[in-house]
Amino acid sequence: MLTLKEAQAALLAGIVPAQAVEAVPLAQAAGRFVARALRAAVDNPAFDNSAMDGYALAVADLATQGFALPLAGEAGCGDAPAALAPGTAMRIFTGAPLPAGADAVVIQEDVKLHDGKVTIPRSVQPGQNIRRRAEDFGVGEILYEPGRRFTYYDIALLGAAGIAKVPVYARPRALVVATGNELVAPPTLLEPGQIYESNRLPTILQLQDLGAEVVDGGVARDDPAALRALLERSGDYDFVVTSGGASVGERDLVKQIFAEIGKIDFWKVKIKPGKPVAFGRVGDRTHFFALPGNPVSSLVTFKLFVEPALYAWHRSSWTLPEFPAIAANEFRRHAGRMEFLRARLYMENGRLMARALKGQGSHMLGPLRETNGFIKLDEDSTGFEEGATVTAVPLRLDIGA
Repeated sequence: MLTLKEAQAALLAGIVPAQAVEAVPLAQAAGRFVARALRAAVDNPAFDNSAMDGYALAVADLATQGFALPLAGEAGCGDAPAALAPGTAMRIFTGAPLPAGADAVVIQEDVKLHDGKVTIPRSVQPGQNIRRRAEDFGVGEILYEPGRRFTYYDIALLGAAGIAKVPVYARPRALVVATGNELVAPPTLLEPGQIYESNRLPTILQLQDLGAEVVDGGVARDDPAALRALLERSGDYDFVVTSGGASVGERDLVKQIFAEIGKIDFWKVKIKPGKPVAFGRVGDRTHFFALPGNPVSSLVTFKLFVEPALYAWHRSSWTLPEFPAIAANEFRRHAGRMEFLRARLYMENGRLMARALKGQGSHMLGPLRETNGFIKLDEDSTGFEEGATVTAVPLRLDIGA
């Protein structure tokens, strides 16, 4: 049985990265992965401009004019102001182009205006309150390297850089299927032995969030012929993700059929929850994941394996964020596997706290109402005391009090 580190290394070694590239407008770029180096089309700032509302002047004029300059002209945003007349000051607004001949801006709060003249403090220095052309970035400068995943903040930068379309990797195609004779969809009334299927939709939504075009394959029964036909048709997809049927029982058929059709890179990982997880390939294109059927195991293994696989497919790097936190309660267990405890992370007196939630069974979904992260326990850990330092893995950044 592989450790998590060994399994993730095998996963990354088995990924066939994306090839197809397309150009998309900025409105469609958030969440997509950069495929080519992106360079700025303009300087930012595009010209020397004022950082404040105030008065533009030449510092050398101040001493000769007794630090009182006549006011001549105005520069506003969108203007192309005339050159500064020698021995004068020009009214200027934040973001307005600096007039030729000026080398400082004095903020309006520091200036006295009387009879058409502005009295200037004696402490003014050249360059004061001026934004210089290209001090942020210059035309031709590389802004993003391949593999970067665009955020909403990146869209703002790209717009300012004069970029209308960006080269990104084409979206991967993914098929999601749940397996099991016991599974039905709400609001169907449950018959004896049946349960509501709850893995498929979260898997679809997470794949879509990672940029994939997803096909909902529905629920497949535990039938060898049907599962074999499903896998034989998987060549149209970059990723196939199933849930259920990955364990060792006689009716856990997904992994068995997968072994017939494709190549398994690993099966079973030394983690909890989520030990029965399989990864491999079908043909030259399709990456196949058989996730556990237990809902929490499915969610955890998606985070630990499918998500990094999508990043690697986009030629990007992925890391699991980990932070030291203070345990808000005690937790005990038997050592043996790395475990990811559902936890509530929160700030208290400037410290990150982590509370292990009640109900850690892989079938128990109730604790997800409070879960915004995990507490990661190493294989040899038997738990922790209240107040101990633990490893917290945030799932969201909205960690309040």
